[in-house]
Amino acid sequence: MSKQFYKLFLLFGLIFVFVACQQAAPVVPDDVALLDEQPVVEIELEGPIAKARAEISGMAWCGDHLILLPQYPEMFNEDGSDHVFTIPKEDIKHYLNEENDQAIKPELVPLDAAGLEQSIPGFEGFESITFFNGLFFLTIEARQNEGMMGYLVKGRVEGDCDRLVLDGSKVADLEPQSDVGNISDETILVYNDIVYTIYEANGANVNPDPVAHGFDLSLSPLPDIPMATIEYRITDAAEPDTLGFVWAINYFFPGDTQLHPGLDGIAETYGLGCSHRDASQVERLVVLEIRPDGIVLADEPPIYLELTGDTSRNWEGIVRYEDGFLLVTDEYPTTILGYVTISGNLP
Repeated sequence: MSKQFYKLFLLFGLIFVFVACQQAAPVVPDDVALLDEQPVVEIELEGPIAKARAEISGMAWCGDHLILLPQYPEMFNEDGSDHVFTIPKEDIKHYLNEENDQAIKPELVPLDAAGLEQSIPGFEGFESITFFNGLFFLTIEARQNEGMMGYLVKGRVEGDCDRLVLDGSKVADLEPQSDVGNISDETILVYNDIVYTIYEANGANVNPDPVAHGFDLSLSPLPDIPMATIEYRITDAAEPDTLGFVWAINYFFPGDTQLHPGLDGIAETYGLGCSHRDASQVERLVVLEIRPDGIVLADEPPIYLELTGDTSRNWEGIVRYEDGFLLVTDEYPTTILGYVTISGNLP
């Protein structure tokens, strides 16, 4: 190999590496309108949950108990049981009302996982959770030889959310809707006695015909319904209101080059948050509407979260609380529990 050819070989190699490592960026019009944003008030946590290794992947209300779901509950095994975390609503209220300025240390709730962590091939953790009439539902992500795979399981709540017991006898398949890695159904909704799961990637370039999976309360499958095309990720949603309106987390991490984001229709229609104008990440809440013929984007502007720097906050859980929302991140940048207050009426 000649020196000249060798230099060209190295040059093209460096160009390839440079291009491959470039971060993706949101695709928005140059003349997009700028919107006000909402700051996130952080609720200080202590104990095992405060570490990034807790890797919180979902959050939901079980009565007046906030349940925070680790992706791997077996990491918090005590006395032979896996555990999830819980915080009483009163503790959150006292903290936000400045009646208590001490960090909150969540308690542990036993989770009987029915051996699913071992019986599901390629198990990669629990991804979302919701509660309904003494039942709870979880989605599971797995990486198998054929690619990613998702599953839906259910269980029962014992006592006043004293213990969660999964039923391993019925596991529903959640087929992937793209070939993107590390992506599965990460949102569960229950509305009109139907359990819906939503795939995480619904952008036009990776999932041109997205659907939501439907199941009855016994996990028997119902016909899929169309899902709105939304760029970036849908990582969780709060409980629907009585009219079927749902607030969901719409998040984009600049390293997600595999999502191949297309034109951001939400920003094009409503605008972009002020701190998002020159940012590579997207952190916002969008409103969905559950209809018999599909899940659509409601005609409501998004809520942009005020960015505090270049570090992306991977929001993985959301619930309604008072006149706003509680949000929680996974391990990036660490576990953050935050409160976003909203002025005006929420759908």
